[in-house]
Amino acid sequence: MSKGGNGTGTVYKPKYPSKNLPFRAEVWITDLSRPSGKRRISKNFKKKSQAEEWREDTLRKYGTHNSSYICSPDISLVDWLLYWLKVFCLNIKDSTRTGYEGYIKNHLAKHAIGSIKLKDMNVCDLQAYIGYLASDGNTRDGGGMSPKTVRSLILMVRKSLRAAIGAGLIDKNPADYVIMPKLEQKPVEYLNIDQIKVLIQKSRGERWEIFFPLAFMTGCRIGELAALRRSSLRTENGITYLAIEGSLNRITNRDLSSDKKTVLRVGPTKNSKSRQIPLSDELVKLLHDHFRRQDMDAVKACGAYERDPFVFSNELGGFVDPQTIRVWSQAIAQKSGIESFHPHLLRKSFATIGAANMDLKQLSAILGHSSLNVSACYYIGSDLSTKSTALAGMNAVCNELINQNAG
Repeated sequence: MSKGGNGTGTVYKPKYPSKNLPFRAEVWITDLSRPSGKRRISKNFKKKSQAEEWREDTLRKYGTHNSSYICSPDISLVDWLLYWLKVFCLNIKDSTRTGYEGYIKNHLAKHAIGSIKLKDMNVCDLQAYIGYLASDGNTRDGGGMSPKTVRSLILMVRKSLRAAIGAGLIDKNPADYVIMPKLEQKPVEYLNIDQIKVLIQKSRGERWEIFFPLAFMTGCRIGELAALRRSSLRTENGITYLAIEGSLNRITNRDLSSDKKTVLRVGPTKNSKSRQIPLSDELVKLLHDHFRRQDMDAVKACGAYERDPFVFSNELGGFVDPQTIRVWSQAIAQKSGIESFHPHLLRKSFATIGAANMDLKQLSAILGHSSLNVSACYYIGSDLSTKSTALAGMNAVCNELINQNAG
């Protein structure tokens, strides 16, 4: 038996061990929802080393039941972040929580700044760390992180330190005084109508051929599209529309009895609000054609098909990983001669082309943006063609003035 001290967990062989998983790891973790303030969790493993590794990871992730250590200025930044994420972040989305966990585990915990005590944290430490992230923080490809990612990570730290002030652990928030990297406003990329036509033509006959017309004509995010079911198509007061009520995303698996690190879950949309998107008659017809093809799959499934299948479904009507749809669509784009394609281009194409044909307020509502500024700055492209369309009305006025003066 390998037992640690108080609050460090235990690794041992049970009295009646499993043949395939003979080693068990147990850890007491903080759980202030219980009267004792703690909870025991355990998991079985094939090797002792695996059990010990899980024990250490769990202690780092959830902390121990030693609350006096947690509520102390001597706690490290990483330990505080893990505690803050578990106890203070009650209302964030699962996808946001997964993102925060990635920042903590993959970046802060692997850098010296993560071990600095809260009481010793200062502006210079954080500013130097920002410089490191901007130049060498990309753990996948090397080089620096994008300014947007750096800002997101530091904003998470800032939120956690504000909670630390409220808890009486520190007097001021050093993250309030750092200089963030400047966001670069890149030109908005989008596809023209001819390119979208080619994508639709090249995808005909495919299981998900509805993807390109549906993604373009609704401007939905890929996670929102992947979460659509047949019942999402509705009619009210003679208007047929799609009810966008959730998004399928890959998040951290919180089931400690499972070996899977991530799972797919339908959660709220990006801004946690549902919306309705009216559809054209032609798009409704395409959807019904798609449903008829699904009905043929249902017959082949001999009763195993989903009663309310996902629009983008597998052979049994179940959901499909958005990444699978992304890879499939990129393969179609490659056949169509469109380089560097990603599904979000269809959303930006809808926004750019739609801006010339509808009110910006309604366009922003259809896209599900939090403000008109997001739509205008980040989703509506501007080039010679769009400028020419926008000036069409002014050109008529100019022509009238010129002709009048000439007369």
